[in-house]
This record gives sequence, C-alpha cells and structure tokens, in this order.
Amino acid sequence: MTAMLNDQYLRVMEVSELLAREADHIDRREWKEWVDLYTPDAVFWMPAWRNEDETTQDPMQEISLIYLPDRGIEDRVFRFSSGDSYASTPLPTTSHCVGSVRVLADDGDTVQASAKAIVATMDPRTGNIVRGVWYDYELVRVDGELKIKTKKVTFLERVIDGTVDVYNV
Repeated sequence: MTAMLNDQYLRVMEVSELLAREADHIDRREWKEWVDLYTPDAVFWMPAWRNEDETTQDPMQEISLIYLPDRGIEDRVFRFSSGDSYASTPLPTTSHCVGSVRVLADDGDTVQASAKAIVATMDPRTGNIVRGVWYDYELVRVDGELKIKTKKVTFLERVIDGTVDVYNV
C-alpha cells in the first residue's frame, strides 16, 4: 500500500512540476522553452460554451475560442512576440497560479491529468483581469520526459472582457 501511494505521489509531483514550468515559462515570456514543452503534433484547444452548462465537444465541427492543432502555439508566439498581433501589443504581463493537479490515468507512456488555475493579467490598456480556468492534459513520455500532447483549456467566463490568447489562459 505504501509503495502504491509513493508511486501516485511521485506521478502527481512529476506532472505538477511540468505544469509549474509551463506557467513559469509563459509568465517570464520564455517562449521557446514554453513551446518546447509540447510535442510536434500537440493540440491547444479552448472550447466555447454551448450553453450555461456545457462546452462544445468537437473542435472540427463546432466553434472554439481557440483551436491550434499541430503545435500551432508556435505560430501564435511568432505573431504576438513579433508585434504582428495588434490585440497583444503591448504584451500584458501575467501570473499563472496552477493547482489542484490530479493524475487521472497513467499507463507508463501516456498520462491524463487535470488542474485548475487562476490567471492574473495586467494589461496597460485595459487594466487588471483575473480569470479562472480548468486544464485537461494528455501528456506523453518522449525520451523519458513528459511532454504536452493535448491541452484543453475550459475558460470559466461566459462573457469575455478583454483579450484572450494562449498566454493569458
């Protein structure tokens, strides 16, 4: 029993460390390091709310707030870090506080995990905004290291006030 609990604890700690590194890279604007946490075929998806109780389920057939397949976050990073995204200029500062990390399944190669976060965005144009999000991840082991294959961000606001992009959710 103790060995099983130790294994579960170590898995949660490994996932927690990855999610903390992801948040820190975003907040410090270490874009290359952030993108490197993702697999080359990674999907970043933020579904829209279908109604008060459920989100859209299929990004290929329903509307999404953000849908970036094949590590499309690289394209977004290029746009907002090069100044080509007017909505992100100047780029706001952020602080991601990630917690409630859970490992839902782990077969040794693939890990299903979830977490919750509060994201504070300080934008000189619009002021300060604090948002809540839920994260669902599919993580895979690549050369012994966990990488993000899928990140689903459930945005808890029903009415969006301000800019929403990959760096502030």
